[in-house]
Amino acid sequence: MVRIIGIIAIVVLGLLGLNLLASKGGHEAYDPRYFRPGPVIGLMKGLSADELEGRDIDTAGSRRAQEMIEARLQAMNLLKIGNSYRQPFSGTISAGDDRPERHVEGVNLVGVVQGQGDSDKVIVITAHYDHIGMDDEGRIYNGADDNASGVAAVFAIADYFSRKDSAPRHSLVLAFVDGEEWGSLGAEAFIEDGSLASESMAFNLNLDMVSRADNGKLWASGVSRTPSLRSVLEEVSRSAPLDLDIGFDGANPDQDDWTLMSDHRSFLAVGIPHLYLGVEDHPDYHQPTDDFANVDQDTFLKSVDTIIAVTRAIDENLEDILAGFDPDWKPVMRDHAGSEPASTEP
Repeated sequence: MVRIIGIIAIVVLGLLGLNLLASKGGHEAYDPRYFRPGPVIGLMKGLSADELEGRDIDTAGSRRAQEMIEARLQAMNLLKIGNSYRQPFSGTISAGDDRPERHVEGVNLVGVVQGQGDSDKVIVITAHYDHIGMDDEGRIYNGADDNASGVAAVFAIADYFSRKDSAPRHSLVLAFVDGEEWGSLGAEAFIEDGSLASESMAFNLNLDMVSRADNGKLWASGVSRTPSLRSVLEEVSRSAPLDLDIGFDGANPDQDDWTLMSDHRSFLAVGIPHLYLGVEDHPDYHQPTDDFANVDQDTFLKSVDTIIAVTRAIDENLEDILAGFDPDWKPVMRDHAGSEPASTEP
């Protein structure tokens, strides 16, 4: 019996992300304000391990990632929408002109932190857990930054807001979506699922690549469409542990436009305002070298604390933010040099 209990304990610890695991650099130098670092670091490391083979949609590695995320949702006792954290969906993907289309079965995982106010508006917080898998040479694209980091950060948000003394005013719907690397299949399926009424989804906060702030900056994209976010973000930036800057949303011709570059685009397409938090591209972006060992833990923990502060500010100022949303604004897509701008529909 003792032996069986010991085995069960080992399995549970693995599924919960090995809370006490650490990587190069540790996390001793920065003590987070809002969350416990062990579970966050452990989950990021677990999701980006070689054993998950890059978490491509509808693969064995993806299913192992789902088990880790679902185990964490259960351990935190987060609320469900319906009777399961899982929201399965189907889709078709193509890897290029020389490869046939492939039918895939994806899974979104969704948990809820109940709001304490009387508003029926909810804030949807998204992070995709899939990545691009393995290439023909057998190299694994572990996607530590893209986007094990975002998934871990969402659980840090859940850690903070699940406490009685820091419960949110509005309910937070935490959506871990599949298939972002194949055109946001999971985000679109989440919106179309119908288990959460679209009119109740007031705002989307999307986290995608939030650990590799190699230049010390976490960027907030989306202010061009919702100018009322600017003052909220500027207030957060005054005390944030990481430099929080505004940009990459079409306002600056010298920057790329991230407006349609991740899962927030699916919310934007149905008129839901968004904020996208992420870092600039780095040499390991979409490379086999996007590994946990290449993440500076102190920087990541500072990024997560900053993200939680942003989430608090959005929750506290949601009505004012929504009042400043411009539904008629259209993004302008540019290359990095700002040449040949082309108008696009959201």
